[in-house]
Amino acid sequence: MKSIVILYESKSEYAEEKVFDNKSALEKTYAWAQKFASDDCIIKLTSSDSVCQLLEKMSALASEKKADYIIFAYDDLPFISQSITNNLIEQHVKYHSEYTFSDGYPSGFAPEIIDSQAVNIMAKLAAGNLKEAGAKPLTREGLYAFVKNDINAFEVETLIAAHDWRLYRFAFNTGTKRDFLSSLALEKEAKASGIDIDNPDCLAELAASSVSVLKTLPAFYTIEICNQTKNPAIYNPLSCQNYKIEEKKMSFESFSSLIDNISDFSDDAVIALSLNGEAFLHPDIIKFAECVLEKAELSLFIESDGLNLTENFCSALKNIVEKAPKSCKNPYPKLMLALQLDSFSEEGYIKVHPAACQGDYNKAVQTTINLAQLFPGAVYPQFVRMNENEEELEAFFRFWSEKTSPTGGNCLIQKYDDIAGLLPPRKPADLAPLNRFVCWHLRRDMTILANGDFVCCKACMFEKPLANVFDEDLEAAWHKTDDLLSLHIENKLNEKCGKCDEFYTFNF
Repeated sequence: MKSIVILYESKSEYAEEKVFDNKSALEKTYAWAQKFASDDCIIKLTSSDSVCQLLEKMSALASEKKADYIIFAYDDLPFISQSITNNLIEQHVKYHSEYTFSDGYPSGFAPEIIDSQAVNIMAKLAAGNLKEAGAKPLTREGLYAFVKNDINAFEVETLIAAHDWRLYRFAFNTGTKRDFLSSLALEKEAKASGIDIDNPDCLAELAASSVSVLKTLPAFYTIEICNQTKNPAIYNPLSCQNYKIEEKKMSFESFSSLIDNISDFSDDAVIALSLNGEAFLHPDIIKFAECVLEKAELSLFIESDGLNLTENFCSALKNIVEKAPKSCKNPYPKLMLALQLDSFSEEGYIKVHPAACQGDYNKAVQTTINLAQLFPGAVYPQFVRMNENEEELEAFFRFWSEKTSPTGGNCLIQKYDDIAGLLPPRKPADLAPLNRFVCWHLRRDMTILANGDFVCCKACMFEKPLANVFDEDLEAAWHKTDDLLSLHIENKLNEKCGKCDEFYTFNF
């Protein structure tokens, strides 16, 4: 049976770096492709296409080359596996599959296989019944993101990995600085360990045990610009009477310099304001928002009680968002707003926000509705699930998750965090995995207090800081948790980490 290989152009600025055994990711991927098709049957397609346009081109190429099936992958995958590809092809042919993919392997290890007749059907679906999905650009999820919209319409076969590596969310490609560094670290670790790069199982196991692969660049920065709130929820450590802290606000000059450093260091990231404080109590909040949003690859996430937003502020924020440059790397919206409703009634709201005044709940709901009109798709009513409000969860979710709700179905249900034992136990259910794994927050997050102190995580905000990002290099500060991550890999937890069950929660 005849195949063609279609490589989807990544347009990555790192794809031509000759750092993978003196070869670039482009060269490595092309060398892999040559194992499965002649040079005239290896075709690169531009990344400016919608899924529909891409499928139409693929269908035309399959017909032109008289190919039975298409092997499809991005063009910048330094570890794409010949053995996995052989197994996929064998399975695809043996079971007369229309679409064959792998499940459980790290992203970047395997291609997708599509029958030539099936790709023609997919193209028609993308232009017809699945027009909305077909109009979207292709993502690193590949064609599976489209196929799963109507997966029962095709004969699908799946190659299952011996071990499920999905929980690590590996992405071995050069599409972003973060993924490029992770791939580069894996290359170096493999050489140092003598691991066979052509053995995907050994390579994945090595990646899961390597600090340099697991932890490259921060993706989520929680920055405390203001450490006060007028309406602390009972899940907010500022409500704890044992911790009365001096009021602090970060200066705009310090914040602006920090954002410059973050942009240079991480490239793309989400900036979250303002830890446990109320961001909208800071007099310069609009300048802070503009400072973040003017960086093309940064997104802004603000969690608020919604009681301090004025109409003038919302109008100013909308103008800033509309003028903000669009990102070509960061997959998240430029602005995201989470409103702490935590209930579906005034009575329930006061249980969770005991300092609230009568009418604050209705005010917070109306603010949520107003913001959703200004920022469609970017506003999320939020509910922190606790014993105190568990009975209101169903009503909250039923209303806000509906596509006809003011937020178009957007809502957030969060687990309660007792801050490693600082707050009372209030969880109505334990959702933690049976087997512990490496903490996501050590791998991806930086928590920075109003005075510039970098702490290991929000559970350590009252402890001695690891560094101060106003006085020290940001990258040097980031790596001060490497040793702790190494202990997590070995499942050796200190007392605070042992008490904490936030290890499996994931921020962006």
